[in-house]
Amino acid sequence: MSFLRNTAAFTFAFIFLVSCKKDNIQLNYIEQNSGISTALRGVFFLNESTGFICGGEKNESGVILKTIDGGQTWAEIFSYHLALRDITFVNDTLGFACGDSLLILKTTDGGATWNKMQLPYTPIIIVPFTSIQFRDAQHGYVCGGKNWENGIAMRTADGGVWWDYQAFYDTEITENVFINDSTGYLTAFGAVYKTTSDHLVNNLLDIDGDFFTSACFCSPDDGFVCGYEGSIYKTGNAGSTWKQVRKDNGAFNARAHLNKIRFTGTQKGFAVGNNGFVSFSDDAGETWKQSDNFPAEDIFSVFILNSNSATLCGENGKIYKVEF
Repeated sequence: MSFLRNTAAFTFAFIFLVSCKKDNIQLNYIEQNSGISTALRGVFFLNESTGFICGGEKNESGVILKTIDGGQTWAEIFSYHLALRDITFVNDTLGFACGDSLLILKTTDGGATWNKMQLPYTPIIIVPFTSIQFRDAQHGYVCGGKNWENGIAMRTADGGVWWDYQAFYDTEITENVFINDSTGYLTAFGAVYKTTSDHLVNNLLDIDGDFFTSACFCSPDDGFVCGYEGSIYKTGNAGSTWKQVRKDNGAFNARAHLNKIRFTGTQKGFAVGNNGFVSFSDDAGETWKQSDNFPAEDIFSVFILNSNSATLCGENGKIYKVEF
């Protein structure tokens, strides 16, 4: 009887492992030399040659790196005493970065110099800014939070002279993604919000069940969100309804803590997370396959360069260029 039980257990485990294995792939990647060992959290490329990565350690240091050869070499171009968490550019000269303690930095010379932007008032909640986006020189969006219960979202229509803001006292805001000057999505602890007016008024969407960390929209209607508990959701109607396309963590599926999701076009996308988690979809997010050949270090962000390559960055100064 014991033999039968052991055999049944072995058979179940074998079938389970085989079924999991078929959902795995091995993506080709090259590890690029950042020259530093600090956490790298945000990445943005102007084109396939020129790109920027920011990072740092909380309450210790911040750094911005630049490449002009597609990542073959990276050079440190800026350092600061606060950690930086996201970076974006409007064009070759105008860029922004954000970080701890409501920090926003601005460059007007392609990253050669960076200056702190002064907010016109002191918001009630002092948290790290974790996401920044500028659609043009005037329209910008930034958000952040901490401790799962404190969040803030801000928006400017004059290049940062004035900011509208909304405080959240019961949820942490993690990322903002705006698809035009008035319509955007904010991911949060247990919630996804949508804003659809010229004022920063957020509408709670009908989706919950995860600590949502990132959003990506391929079109005004088609988008995705991912979460720290491993789930990925898809919408085809601008957030009115959502379909779960990757289950959240459980006993019988691979555990993942997802940090960022990005797509190129409507078909190919990446979701990256802790412990070297990299998942890839080539069927519009309907199915996801995990790449099982990355080092077991946290990956915080991904930027898709073109239809077959992307740059990932993470802890310990890690930068990877991936071919897919």
